[in-house]
Amino acid sequence: MISISEIQDQWERFVTKDEMPKNIRSDILNSWIRCKKYGIDINSGAGKEIPKKNFEKILAEHKELIKIAIPVMVDIFKLLNETDYSIVLTDENAVILEVIGNEKIMDKNIKLHFLKGCEWTEENVGTNAIGTCLYLNRPIQTLGAEHYCKEQHGWTCSAAPIYDDKGKTIGVIDLSGHFYDFHTHTLGIVVEAANAIQKQFSIIEHRKWAETAINSIDDGILVIDNDFEVKDFNFKMCEILKVSNEEFNKIDIKALLKDIVNDMYNFNQSNKINYREVSLYLNNRRVECNISVTPVQNEDKHIGFVIVAKKVDSLRHVVNKIAGFSSKYSFDSIITNNFKMLSIVQEAKSIAAYDCTVLINGESGTGKELFAHSIHNASSRCNGPFVAINCAALPKDLVESELFGYEKGSFTGASKEGCPGKFELANTGTIFLDEIGELPLEIQSKLLRVLDNHIIARIGGKYERNLDVRVIAATNRNLYDEIQTNNFRSDLYYRINVFNIKLIPLRERPEDIELCSEFFLQRLNDKNLGIKKFFDKEFINAIKKHNWPGNVRELENVIQRSYYLSKNDIISYLSIPEYINGNEMKSINKFDCSNNRPDKLEEIEKSLIIKALEYCDGNVVKASKLIGIGKSTFYRKIKKYELSTVPKWEK
Repeated sequence: MISISEIQDQWERFVTKDEMPKNIRSDILNSWIRCKKYGIDINSGAGKEIPKKNFEKILAEHKELIKIAIPVMVDIFKLLNETDYSIVLTDENAVILEVIGNEKIMDKNIKLHFLKGCEWTEENVGTNAIGTCLYLNRPIQTLGAEHYCKEQHGWTCSAAPIYDDKGKTIGVIDLSGHFYDFHTHTLGIVVEAANAIQKQFSIIEHRKWAETAINSIDDGILVIDNDFEVKDFNFKMCEILKVSNEEFNKIDIKALLKDIVNDMYNFNQSNKINYREVSLYLNNRRVECNISVTPVQNEDKHIGFVIVAKKVDSLRHVVNKIAGFSSKYSFDSIITNNFKMLSIVQEAKSIAAYDCTVLINGESGTGKELFAHSIHNASSRCNGPFVAINCAALPKDLVESELFGYEKGSFTGASKEGCPGKFELANTGTIFLDEIGELPLEIQSKLLRVLDNHIIARIGGKYERNLDVRVIAATNRNLYDEIQTNNFRSDLYYRINVFNIKLIPLRERPEDIELCSEFFLQRLNDKNLGIKKFFDKEFINAIKKHNWPGNVRELENVIQRSYYLSKNDIISYLSIPEYINGNEMKSINKFDCSNNRPDKLEEIEKSLIIKALEYCDGNVVKASKLIGIGKSTFYRKIKKYELSTVPKWEK
């Protein structure tokens, strides 16, 4: 190995006589050559101080590296406590981030600006372990006159780069001291220190990635061991339980998961709890969640569980979107030029902003559901679900479970996981109870309790659930009359009738007949590309004479039928159904009962139903719409008058 004095001699010949030295290591010689090209003054050699603001930014960008490196640097300092070495950490640009050393060495560092906030690149201070290490991107040791500048000739330095997971240099660790304390092992120390910092940095970076990933998941994540001790959790889990990170670590996990603890004790390696609705218990609170539990194995040994929690409300929001529980219409969808109807629209708009219950009265086909959609969309609940349910269409024995839901095993045929009712699905939104007058009296009393207390209990359930639902009801009956005949509860009537909307039948707003017809025609033209049809005057005159017992729904049906029956671009009165244009005098509102004029109202009603069935070929749905009563009511009338839905003339 070349002596320190020989290195000194070779350096002097190089810098004064431009003689190429012999026996100087190639890495050092090449660095000297670069320094000459840089024009570095051999009498300089002190570090370049970085402006304070710039250095503060550099420190902030490297705080993780500094945090990891300092414990390693302290350990090295303790190891070399009897020697005058300083341990230095720099960034990837040779800016010193931290220095640890005794008082004696630190005094020397001050003279050389070998301090925090000073830059030690080759371009600034010539050949040195830090700057040359970064240039070569590998460990290097410099001794005495191997440093290009005179001021550094009394030093020996060993430096090694620190890399991230991708192999990018993120800093340097350096040991610097008096050259008389030189030892080749110091290079090995800094290489090991760099590796230790690098490994710890990698672990923390992986941990940060894992935390970022787990916290980016929309579901709550909880990882526990076999003793139900918390190993990890994400922000979403804290949000679901409404606790802070610090509070989470104090939770009794067995108490939290008491509904499924026994199932978890009975796990084998292949077991898994798929999403099941359970309650999480915390500080006298219950949080409804859908939970999945997956056992964790390590080398075929069961070591814990990963629990994924979805808040029931957020899960139902997704389910509601898939199931179509959303509002389709707004007040702009209401087509009218009638002054009274426009006034009703304005009243409905004004009440939409308030969270009161609304009762919509109107004949079949007048647009009750359209108004319900519009009120919901104009309210603060517009982003919540809109759940519509036809009370008349529910089988009597299933009404309660459909509205209020049930727990698992509540009755024969019940789902093993239980099922939420329509009220739960409508939570934070609006539920529309169409044909509310058809509800059985026993269900009316339960509905009243829900409206009064804003809580719900599933069939077979132990716990009550809080509800935040707006109720809009609709009926084509006179509920006040139904109260008199004990078919509807008066207390429920007053509860739902906070604001009443009475829709006007189409026959009382004749100006809307042509307007709505043109709207339906335009929609059909838009739907059938390449086809554009028009009404003739006779068609418009004919439909204006009809009194439309089925209201707008009947009108739309007639427009569609006429559109598809017309063989050219002009829709004429010839395409109008015969019962409307009077060709066969079958207008539903003017049935010919002259052959046998009944004296009793019931006989008139029976005759009307028979005529409707006759015209609709026994189709009950069409016949009921035609005369403007509900399907269930129509069936009751058929049973009452002992009629058949199959016309006699077809038998």
